[in-house]
Amino acid sequence: MIDRVRRQFRASAPDRLWFTDLTAIRTSEGFLRAAVVLDAHNRQVISWSTDTYETPKTVIRAFREAIDIRRPAPGCIIHSDRGYQFTSHEWHELAARHGLVVSLGERKSALDNAAMESWFGSLKNEDIHPGGAIKTFADARSRLFHYIWDYNNHRLHSALGYRTPAAYAMLST
Repeated sequence: MIDRVRRQFRASAPDRLWFTDLTAIRTSEGFLRAAVVLDAHNRQVISWSTDTYETPKTVIRAFREAIDIRRPAPGCIIHSDRGYQFTSHEWHELAARHGLVVSLGERKSALDNAAMESWFGSLKNEDIHPGGAIKTFADARSRLFHYIWDYNNHRLHSALGYRTPAAYAMLST
């Protein structure tokens, strides 16, 4: 398994390079695990999934949904870190079945998946931490949903010419 991205976090068109990762959001009920799939072209969140316990099924659901939504052409790269969820047989089988190419960052290097690390950092710094303690898993899911909606449709990005991911996507079609 190799790193096909090599810290080149841009894509010239949609559905050529996707990033994914998993994070934990603390609630009074425990940690909610959240998986997100992001398109490198416009930094738009394609899909996401949550679970109340850590399992490969969380990332598989987000990945499967991204494939169903976008129907990427064969050769689209799906890049992640080397977490056990992304090295599982089921992950690689799903990618192969749809013609996607798996890319894994190097061991012990958060920089190799910096696009996703940055996205999760923004989520936590702009919403999770300033919003205060989260009581329930349902509250955490709701906050995540609203953040993704706002991020895709209202958050301006300097890398996108101060456009939102959704507006930038419209320029590409």
